[in-house]
Parts: sequence; structure tokens; C-alpha cells
Amino acid sequence: MSAKPHDGSDGRLRLRALSIEDVEVLSTLLQDAIIPGEDMTFDRPGRRFVMVANRFCWDRPAVAGITTDSGAPLYERQLCGIQIHGIDQVQTVGMPASRRGALFNLLAISATIVDGVATVEMLFSGGASLRVDSDSLLILAEDLEEGRPTPNLPSHSDDQSP
Repeated sequence: MSAKPHDGSDGRLRLRALSIEDVEVLSTLLQDAIIPGEDMTFDRPGRRFVMVANRFCWDRPAVAGITTDSGAPLYERQLCGIQIHGIDQVQTVGMPASRRGALFNLLAISATIVDGVATVEMLFSGGASLRVDSDSLLILAEDLEEGRPTPNLPSHSDDQSP
């Protein structure tokens, strides 16, 4: 499997997703990422979709030995750059025309490959989605800096209605 954490001692995530199974791993690691709308860009000449996500670090335990004033554990969030290569088109549903100032909470990423066309779909809370079609499946994800502490552990209710 090509989706594997970088072996460096700094603990930063570095993944290359080349298969549907790899995208499932990436989806798990990016669940609950907050993505500013202005940090999502389709680089048409480069045929890539680029975004910067503030991901909740599900791959790490609570920060050892540090708590909030109330004794609650601290977790980490980290900026992560994501690139999807070979893009032919981008489609959105439920997203404002001008995404400036909007924040999107990523719920899941999925991929399918049909007749040589790879489709990657990102589902966001509130019913918004973004879909890209590509001639091959290649997604790169890499943490951009050290993690930052957060006392906020994302929670998921059974009721996902907007």
C-alpha cells in the first residue's frame, strides 16, 4: 500500500494515495479537517486541485502530560497540504460561488475508477461536496508545520441533518 506515514522522526504525515484503499486511509486521517474556502484552488494549467486543511490529528493520542485548566486532555491540529493530480474538471454542490471567508468541515473523501477515469469526491458538513475527475488517481498529502494544541475533540452524532 502506498498510503503510509512518512518514516521521519518529526511525526509529520506524508502520504501518496494511488488506489481506492489508499484514499480510504487518507479519508480517515483527514476526517474533521477544517478547510477555508479560499484555500481550495483548481490549478487548471497544472491540472491539479490544491487545498490546505487544518486537520485534526486522529493518528496521534492526546498530548502527554499537558491538560487544559479544567483537566481535559489536549489534542493536536496540523496544517496539511493536499494535491490531487491529473484533474480534468471540478464540480461543486452546495458551495457558495464565492468561497472567500467560508469554512468547510470535511467529513469524508471517496474515490472510484470507471473506464480509466478516477473520480474523487469530498463530502463536507451541511451537504456541500466537491468532485474532481482525473485521468489517474494520485493524491499527495503532507503536513506543513508542527502541530498545534486544541482542547476540542470532534464529536459525531448519529443525526447528520443540516
